[in-house]
Amino acid sequence: MDGATFIQTYVPLRPTILQVCMALLSNEMEAEDVTQEVLIKLWEQRDHLEEVASPKAYAIRIARNKCIDTLRAPAQRLRNAEEPTELEMPLVTATPQEQLIAKEQLARIDDWVATLPEQQQEVWRLRQEMMLTNDETAQHMGLKEVTVRSMISRLRKEARALFADMKA
Repeated sequence: MDGATFIQTYVPLRPTILQVCMALLSNEMEAEDVTQEVLIKLWEQRDHLEEVASPKAYAIRIARNKCIDTLRAPAQRLRNAEEPTELEMPLVTATPQEQLIAKEQLARIDDWVATLPEQQQEVWRLRQEMMLTNDETAQHMGLKEVTVRSMISRLRKEARALFADMKA
């Protein structure tokens, strides 16, 4: 992929990538950094990007993975060093308790998604994690858009109930 095509295809996805990073990291500075890292990684992979069927979904997947790496990095550094230096200390605004709660919530959602029928799992992942539209999800799965919309509605109700149970 040449530079002009890359700029035309992937640079406009920056706000979407930033939104995903903000949702996962809850820290604007870290989200900005990860967004830049995602764009750099995409640029480095530009020779292979023409094979990507959905640039938006691909960019979001990379962003999600980079965010997960960012969230894991401070814990890994602490495990590897007896006394971390000031430079190695995580620059995270969330308290350890908030991080633990978020991790538990993500694990519970992942466990819940794993119990869903395969088609619902795929719809959930495409819509919620890959941030495809209902129409894009329907096209990807060969379903009607109204089917995807109603499936997402039911799944979101179940997810809200799951979080309501978590707060109780």
